[in-house]
Amino acid sequence: MARRREPVDGRLVRGARGARAPSTPGRARAAHVRGARARAARSASGGCAVRIALTHSGGRLEALAPALRDLGHEVVHAPLIATVPLVDDATKRAAALLVGLPWRCYPSRSAVEAWSALGLPFDDGARLAAVGNGTAAALAAAGADRVLTPQRSASTAAGLASAVLAAGARGAAVGLVQGRRARPELETRLRDGGALPHPVVVYDVVSVPWRSDVGFDAVLLASPSAVAALPDDLARRSHLVALGPTTAAAVRDRGWSCHQASEPSVAAALTALTRLAPRAPLGARELGT
Repeated sequence: MARRREPVDGRLVRGARGARAPSTPGRARAAHVRGARARAARSASGGCAVRIALTHSGGRLEALAPALRDLGHEVVHAPLIATVPLVDDATKRAAALLVGLPWRCYPSRSAVEAWSALGLPFDDGARLAAVGNGTAAALAAAGADRVLTPQRSASTAAGLASAVLAAGARGAAVGLVQGRRARPELETRLRDGGALPHPVVVYDVVSVPWRSDVGFDAVLLASPSAVAALPDDLARRSHLVALGPTTAAAVRDRGWSCHQASEPSVAAALTALTRLAPRAPLGARELGT
């Protein structure tokens, strides 16, 4: 008998063991990106090629750079942050306490990777929740059977908390697998909604020094940590594109303006970046001149 889908605010996506993959991975995601690429090409027609810096860490948004280069843009991948899993005994003991709790939330792919690096199980009976499709896909690849995600338009900490609470987590213990720089919103919203959050830090985020004196016309920022590491001079000489509302808020907190991609995905980032192409470049020159 097929398992019943819970009627919740979010979506229950099935992962490994022959079940359906989360939302856009695989052929569906590839088709979505191809569609965005075609729309972006139409948008950029008549515009100019620009120099674009992608600042996210390795292993993320891998289809974006080739798609931008196909449109004639110059693309440089210059990560501003790197994630470092914490695998010491103290971290493993703390994280092991989350095993067997009724719920466990993963607010990023880095959280999934760090949990895996600790050698802890994904199939311990806990109900798993992910902030978005990319994180859900990472969980599925790691062997998770079913993963709850918020609606695509709500792939944020607030959206994740709402989906978990709506699925019945009120009064239940919820493990939070997170990084050292995690913002408090997920924990706060879960607690305010009646859940019992148990956060454990399983990875660190370190800044990578910016080593180029060359300017860029557009800079993609995929996390608040990347925003914090971006040099002010570069930011003020470039169009900034923030991947999601949390990152956009971090940009504004630093006193900069930005364009916000409609959702944290390759397709949305591609569309947002290529829409800048017809505009007059701001940078593409040496900084400080």
